[in-house]
Amino acid sequence: MRHFYAALLSFVMPGLGQVHNRQFTKGIILLILEHILNKLSNINDSLMLSFSGQHSEALQLINYDFALFYPGFYALCTYDSVINSDSNMNSMNNTSTPFWFFFSALIGCLGIFYSHYIPMPLITIGLTIICIMLIGTYTYSLNRKR
Repeated sequence: MRHFYAALLSFVMPGLGQVHNRQFTKGIILLILEHILNKLSNINDSLMLSFSGQHSEALQLINYDFALFYPGFYALCTYDSVINSDSNMNSMNNTSTPFWFFFSALIGCLGIFYSHYIPMPLITIGLTIICIMLIGTYTYSLNRKR
């Protein structure tokens, strides 16, 4: 169950899952990198516009040069927090777990590419990658029970 807490904290903000896992140095570095990447890509300002229904203005505000790094960074931080939440790292035999996190990053990048064609793109893409990463976390928990 510890890996679900780590994943949920990483969903809130990349780096918090690492802090939860007592990897303080890595967590603080990832938190700082997340804030830099977030600021450079204007994600928070775009999300505020998107939540208020101004989706086209939100898309115009995003800096796509940096926004394309965000889904991969987000998925990597979540994957790292999930697999490092376990004290027995030798039991990581499940090859499908990394697939789900890689797939979520890929969907996030494709969602950014095609965001002009997706209704409520920032919300839709964000929730989609979180759901895919939850599937990855669940497959990891299934592997741990074996």
